[in-house]
Amino acid sequence: MRKYLPLFLIPPVIIALDQWTKQRILDSIPIGRNVPVLEGFFDLVHFRNRGVAFSMFDDLHAAGHQWFFYAVTIVATIALIALYRNTAPGDRKMQVPLAAILGGALGNFIDRLRFGEVVDFLYFHWRHQMADFELFGRHFKFVLAWPAFNVADAAITCGALFLVLKVLFESKKKPEN
Repeated sequence: MRKYLPLFLIPPVIIALDQWTKQRILDSIPIGRNVPVLEGFFDLVHFRNRGVAFSMFDDLHAAGHQWFFYAVTIVATIALIALYRNTAPGDRKMQVPLAAILGGALGNFIDRLRFGEVVDFLYFHWRHQMADFELFGRHFKFVLAWPAFNVADAAITCGALFLVLKVLFESKKKPEN
């Protein structure tokens, strides 16, 4: 039973924190507006994301394929629980990241069920500046900013990063045969 402690504790905490912070944004910032927190670096915003990370696949929502995102989340949830079940009883380095990813996925899933899209509100940028340069004969122009995200996105990203690091470090420890 101790093996499942992270699975029963971490996702509910992430979901609660994610939904609570999103509700604060819904109650205080109109869609499309921003509130500078650290001038020139960090704003609280109220954006909606109909796609996945960085608004990828937003056109699927426009085409009425919201069910695709529901299906992906359900399959991912089943896969994460199956992976978790296969972890060794004391393998917290695997269990905690899997539980964090699950909590983040479910937090965003709740938004999709409630609104048909995900509420994003954390926005990091560099003084709203543009990068504009040429490299190898190609012209590049983009805003020096990270796309808006939320607590659920952060949990998914951190969990995935820790899993990648775990795999990388464990593969270096194992001797080759």
